[in-house]
Amino acid sequence: MDYLDRRGLHRLSRAMPLLLLITLLSGCFGSSGSPGTVDIISIQTLSSRADMVTGNDALVEVVLEDGVDPANVTVEIEGGADVTEAFALRSDGRFVGLVEAFEQGQNTLRAYTVAPATGKRLAVTAHPPAGPVFSGPHMDPWICATPDGAEVEVTDPVTGNQATVATRVSGLDEAPDEHCEAPAIIDYYYQPADADPDCDFTITGGNACFEPFDPDSPPADEDIATFTNDRGDSVRSIIAVETGTLNRGMYSLVVFHDPAEPHHPAEPQRGWNNKLIMTFGFAAGNSRFQELPVDPLNPGGVFFNETALRKGYMLGLASLANNLHNTNYSLAAESLMMFREHIITTRGEIRFTVGSGSSGSAIQQISISSAYPGLIDGILPGAVFPDTTTTSIEVASCGLANEYLQLDGVDLTEAQQNAITGHDGVAQCAQWVQLFLPTGDPANPQNCSTTVAGMAIGESFPPELTYDPDTNPQGVRCNYPEHNRNMMGTIIDAGGTEFAPFPLDNTGVQVGLQALQNGLIDAEEFVDLNERIGYYDQDQQRVEGPGRLSTEADLASIYRSGMIADGANLDRLPIIEIRHDAAGEDFHANWRSMQLRQRLINANGHHDNHVILGFDGDIFSVLDLPDLAFGLMDEWLEAVEADASHLSKAQKVIANKPPGLGDACFVGGEDVGLVSEDCPINFEQSPLQVAGGPVSEDILKCQLKPLDFSDPDYTDHSISFDQDQQNRLQTVFATGVCDWSLPGVGQQPSLTWPDFSDGPGGEPAGPAPTSF
Repeated sequence: MDYLDRRGLHRLSRAMPLLLLITLLSGCFGSSGSPGTVDIISIQTLSSRADMVTGNDALVEVVLEDGVDPANVTVEIEGGADVTEAFALRSDGRFVGLVEAFEQGQNTLRAYTVAPATGKRLAVTAHPPAGPVFSGPHMDPWICATPDGAEVEVTDPVTGNQATVATRVSGLDEAPDEHCEAPAIIDYYYQPADADPDCDFTITGGNACFEPFDPDSPPADEDIATFTNDRGDSVRSIIAVETGTLNRGMYSLVVFHDPAEPHHPAEPQRGWNNKLIMTFGFAAGNSRFQELPVDPLNPGGVFFNETALRKGYMLGLASLANNLHNTNYSLAAESLMMFREHIITTRGEIRFTVGSGSSGSAIQQISISSAYPGLIDGILPGAVFPDTTTTSIEVASCGLANEYLQLDGVDLTEAQQNAITGHDGVAQCAQWVQLFLPTGDPANPQNCSTTVAGMAIGESFPPELTYDPDTNPQGVRCNYPEHNRNMMGTIIDAGGTEFAPFPLDNTGVQVGLQALQNGLIDAEEFVDLNERIGYYDQDQQRVEGPGRLSTEADLASIYRSGMIADGANLDRLPIIEIRHDAAGEDFHANWRSMQLRQRLINANGHHDNHVILGFDGDIFSVLDLPDLAFGLMDEWLEAVEADASHLSKAQKVIANKPPGLGDACFVGGEDVGLVSEDCPINFEQSPLQVAGGPVSEDILKCQLKPLDFSDPDYTDHSISFDQDQQNRLQTVFATGVCDWSLPGVGQQPSLTWPDFSDGPGGEPAGPAPTSF
């Protein structure tokens, strides 16, 4: 019996008199409180949490008791539509349907066989497809993309200032609505049967395997190659490249899909293996433009990971889940959730999601997985940074150190400079200063655009709307804190301007302490360094002198929000880190691997799910190592997926780690051991660690202890200061020096699945709704 026949039988059964049947079953209405059983076990949304549905649709499963005829089941939205026709018994034996009738706000989905009281209900909350769901109020102004990059007028709602700016080019066929939504486009490509066996598994370039495919005028079937994925499913080698909008951002995906074959999200086509690999984008940016997601290997927005695609993976990019465009990790997690939801409601369920990418991409993978577990199942980060907030500690420290070195009377050798920063070379700090320190300037309109290495991609944000301390103090501040104001909160300065402050603080930080202890700088050099190092104010302007920055940011809210990836949920997923040797001018310092590892240990007591695969190349090296890591990750996740035990997810991750997989360092393709003399990777330090801070580098503001010249920090290293030096240090550290044995000010565990709808700091979303 086919789908339509079952629906006809269902309509016939509903027309029969039910009075006798209801009487016989009146003692079995379990959901009404009477003893007995029910025919419906549960209702569950498959595409997202039931309280986080976006748009009007969700893929839904009604779980039936054994022996229940699906033709007798009614599914409806209370007070709304009968959606029974959307459901069918699928090939895997599940009763699943795509419900496309939810209203914005609260809905109650109900499934039953005889009468409503015999079934189950599920509360479903539908949110606008443009969001927000849990990331908090939208940023405004926000500039929607248009098909051709048209000029539009933009208004700052705070000041009322207006400006004209060219939008980003969406490449879509239709202009966006006021919520930045526009219909998606899908282009198809096929692999000719006579294609070069050594062709590139992509759609661009002279040796591309794929050519444009017109579903209305396709080539002969014998002219189309076949493709077999990692499940052994063979199909015609045709891929779909889809580009669309969601959450006021954009996405692109690549997947094997044959437009001539039947398709339903509950019955996915066989070419896709139901696995997803997401690339999260390099660098860091705080753009206020809707735009195509940018990938470092293909600025056009489509990322062809040949190894993954040949296995049958879907490849995904989303601009707001891309650190190059957006450093607000909650907005990134929300966008990833919505992207996954779109995939499931249009193409089918996802078996697991793998995160990939280096540098800023690592930040997104780690930050999302730490605060919103379950959105990503395994990560392949390279050039690791755990989060943006604590990464900025080193950026500011390098900036201050570099400016100090230019002051009159400062004459330190390169070895002394390295001892102060903890780096292998002064060029590492120079790179931070050149490329990223300027991104903290709130008065630079370029910082409200997507930038790479300090250069804007596309037109800059309108200067007429941008903050200026003299001419436009209420204007849009273009920096990282403002981009994250929903999570961290704001303050109001003496002039009445509300803004999100930098959470950095160097009060009590003894810059260069270990260099002093190791005899690489003397007492006078240490005193002069700390006396003149200064700080950056909220406008990213350096203030020289003995004063230090004492942040006004709500540090408790920042920690609670998850802006610091503390590792509490990172034990739930495999982490295979690709560590290149970041030496010389490369700011992707090797010590960051140990920073991530220490956070895992602090939060979970172990790092058994974290593997570091090092190699003797730079970040741009083209090696087989990423493919090796991807293959190991796929093997690891398949084993976790197949584990039917009652172990927790974290326990399954450890139990199913591929045999023999551990830290390694590949030199010339041979593993010489990660911690060995033959491995070139040196896990150096940061300026804050030289000052006594922890390897985890997760303290934004230290707790203080009195400055005491009999402290073992000095006496154990035979350090003494003359009276003048003591007086000067007393001025610098009038409130005390850092006590690194204590947690940071406001430091606390981050929330799991924080919701910022009601303000900074957030509240836990709590468990997902279940049927009742």
